[in-house]
Amino acid sequence: MDIINIVDAPCGYGKTSWAIQAMNEASPQSHKFIYVTPFLDEIARVKESVKCRTFYSPETNDKGETKLIHLHKLLTEGKDICTTHALFQMANNETRKLLQAHKYTLILDEVLNVINQVDLKKHSLVLLKDAGAIYIVAEENGIKYVRWNECKRDYDTEYNDIRNMALTGNLMYLDESILMWNFPSNIFTAFKHVFILTYLFKGQQQRYYYDLHDLKYRYLSVEHGEEGYNLVPYESRPIHIKETLRKSINIYEGNLNDIGKSRTALSSTWLKKNENTDLLKKNAYNYLTNKVKANNSNTLWTTYKDSMKKVQPRNFKDSFLSVTSRATNEHKEKYNLAYLVNRFMFPIEQQFFQRHSVMVDTDTWALSELIQWVWRSRIREGKQINLYIPSSRMRNLFYKYLTSDDFETAPVGAITNQYSSDWNFS
Repeated sequence: MDIINIVDAPCGYGKTSWAIQAMNEASPQSHKFIYVTPFLDEIARVKESVKCRTFYSPETNDKGETKLIHLHKLLTEGKDICTTHALFQMANNETRKLLQAHKYTLILDEVLNVINQVDLKKHSLVLLKDAGAIYIVAEENGIKYVRWNECKRDYDTEYNDIRNMALTGNLMYLDESILMWNFPSNIFTAFKHVFILTYLFKGQQQRYYYDLHDLKYRYLSVEHGEEGYNLVPYESRPIHIKETLRKSINIYEGNLNDIGKSRTALSSTWLKKNENTDLLKKNAYNYLTNKVKANNSNTLWTTYKDSMKKVQPRNFKDSFLSVTSRATNEHKEKYNLAYLVNRFMFPIEQQFFQRHSVMVDTDTWALSELIQWVWRSRIREGKQINLYIPSSRMRNLFYKYLTSDDFETAPVGAITNQYSSDWNFS
């Protein structure tokens, strides 16, 4: 496999346009693609825009075949494939072998969720150990994996999910009691080439996952010239001029922000426990109704899902957008935004990486999440927006982003001065 290529550029710089152009230019005889995106509407866009090859999307059928079975059938036939993150995350050893055999190129639109804590009752792990169903294996890098006893492979129990993850090598073990699902890293090494289309990769979970598994990555960016879109070394990237951007974002400053002064205000824990959530709800309503004269048709607001009802501004139920929303153009006409949250990585995930000597930049992670959400609005087309960010931490991170390039430096150790070895798919 070539070194993983991170195409890191702001929203609207042409990452997807480059990918479509590259797939149109690549020979169908020499290159096979699997394009993975978070949303179904992007699948339709790719299928319509790439003319020189036919893309197939895995489906279920009336014969009882799952999407994963259909994916494997399409891979066996060497088809070009366009699918979702959700299906790609189900990849297993059979997927890996088929990808490797047909020398596929992966284009991944936005990062995956590659690490998750597995919910497990307190004594379940002890029970499985005592029953001889599982055992723990430590790798040379110190990572511990849960393995399922092969002689109990066919047991049908309430722990089938644990069994399946352990059998495919996806289950990690932490602190003698915590299980972490881990997307199999050898899926990425099975591809001939890998391109990740994203922004601020430095702060994202998938970057820490690559560091954990010692997967090397090359930083690239994209530029638009007379002959279309080209990938360029990250150190030669077009300068991100933010003056116009700053003028296009009206960030609220005033006493409605007082509720978010502390560093942890509006965090998940704060929203669950704090009695001031009713004030936050009133402040958001005040901002949207009185400060910017908003209505449901031009508004987006967000918070953590389990706090929605507690802080939902009156009359704005229909303008909620998930805090994790990314890579969709569905809301590109919206311009009144309220970001009623303060993002922190899950402590268990942060602890997991740090225990394995992977340094985590929580502020860049939080900023990248904020930017992904804000750029669902019409700012992605360079139009004015109004933005209420009552969390002082999140607001200050955004101001720092708008006035500096501090967050856009590449991670230490990333290759920044090379073209991709297959940058033009010749």
